[in-house]
Amino acid sequence: MASRVHAIIARTAVALALPGLAAIVAGYLWYVRPYGAPSDTDVFTVAQGRWAWTTTAGGCRNDWHRITFTPDHQVMTITSSKPYEGADGALDSVAVYDIQAHTQSWIRGAIRGETRLTADGRPVVWDLVLRSPDRYAWHRTDWFRGGYTAEIRRCPDSADDRP
Repeated sequence: MASRVHAIIARTAVALALPGLAAIVAGYLWYVRPYGAPSDTDVFTVAQGRWAWTTTAGGCRNDWHRITFTPDHQVMTITSSKPYEGADGALDSVAVYDIQAHTQSWIRGAIRGETRLTADGRPVVWDLVLRSPDRYAWHRTDWFRGGYTAEIRRCPDSADDRP
């Protein structure tokens, strides 16, 4: 009789664990999925504009950045409202990226003058990954698939900092 109870407990544990594991995997895949720009526009149109980190106090009011592209979409420029310390220690407020590739969901760019290196000694390359029409996150190409920075949100057209 005791062996039957142990067998039932083991089967019940497996029956409950498999759907739970499937739900965890599905949730993770939903979380890391990128947003695709609608078919009547492109990733560049969605990505351009004024943005602020969700982790920065004052965000859109005090500490934002503007993303623009050249007409041929070969260069992305990010201009910050405040100077920041670059990887080389110098203060700057403009980062220029050479676009290497893109889809409707992400833009891959290499920062001109990048001094940070990957483990294999190559300059770091970044993906701007759309999470929604009003949010994006950065992903380094040498990070694992689900590795992203904190999200960045689009700033409203007005100067106030509405959530």
